[in-house]
Amino acid sequence: MPASPSFDDNRALYDALRQRNDRAYDFLYARLAGSFSHWVHTHNGSAMDAEDAFQKGLLNFLLNLESGQYQFQATARITTVLFDYCKKIWLNELQSARMKTSVQLSDFINPADDTDLLADLERSERVATIQKALNQLKEECRQLLQWFYIDELSLREIADKTGLKESSAKAKRYDCAEKLKGYYLQLANRPGV
Repeated sequence: MPASPSFDDNRALYDALRQRNDRAYDFLYARLAGSFSHWVHTHNGSAMDAEDAFQKGLLNFLLNLESGQYQFQATARITTVLFDYCKKIWLNELQSARMKTSVQLSDFINPADDTDLLADLERSERVATIQKALNQLKEECRQLLQWFYIDELSLREIADKTGLKESSAKAKRYDCAEKLKGYYLQLANRPGV
């Protein structure tokens, strides 16, 4: 496998992104995904939250780049700008009503001494809701999410299994995760579920 370009030159990275160069996308992902995941984890998020926020931030950044809303700036590193886009996505998620609701609900629960029992109950309810949400997905999405999150296959391996390009497998995984998240939130916000 040929070594991926380093894109240490900010202008070269900008130009490659404008040309929709997959290696430039891969470079950004490799350079930022790990540190952004760590940042989200230290700000009350999970690995899946980090992946979702990173994907949304990257998409917003690329849309702004393609539409001309983001122009090349010699004084601003693209990696720093992208990290800020992703941070804003996660901070907005934290401030959203559903995140506030879930945090406020925990304030009302005050078990005497059985915090482990309560945590187990909440976890099993969450797992049941996730299972219901998974059942609403098409088989193709369920399989792809299982390969990625449970079997821990790389996007390249998933692309090989499905006959897609790696970038298409990444986009499909993101779409499926978003659908799952949407179904989960619908079910979690229903009374009696």
